Amino acid sequence: MMRIARAFTRRQVNMDSITVGLEPTGDARIIILFEADERMADYLKKVLERLIQVIEVEPLREETSLVREIALLKTKPLEGDKKEETLYRIEEIGGRILEVQGDAVIAEIHGDHERIEKIIQDLGPETFEEVARSGQVYISKKFE
Repeated sequence: MMRIARAFTRRQVNMDSITVGLEPTGDARIIILFEADERMADYLKKVLERLIQVIEVEPLREETSLVREIALLKTKPLEGDKKEETLYRIEEIGGRILEVQGDAVIAEIHGDHERIEKIIQDLGPETFEEVARSGQVYISKKFE
């Protein structure tokens, strides 16, 4: 993991999100979200392919992939209309209320990055005590 991160750092490319999971084969699958021009992206692909532990580098693009992110939201104690609005908005977008303690709630929402950003901004950052996000997970739409 350090060698992969170093490849980006040396080229001054910021990694916006890193997600790691296990494939059914037991190999680690690492998804790195970053912004770069096509030339730099191709160069980084070649650098990563030369690393001993790397089996394959597959560029995924939004138009050919499904993208999801999960967020857990813990609210501050909410009163009256603000609590009702928050519960309604979370359930309206398909979120789930996981825990209620007094006037505070913990909820789970999922979707693309923009959808999660929008609900957090719409309800107002001051609504939340804590927000934990998974990072974006991609999977290719192509079937073998």
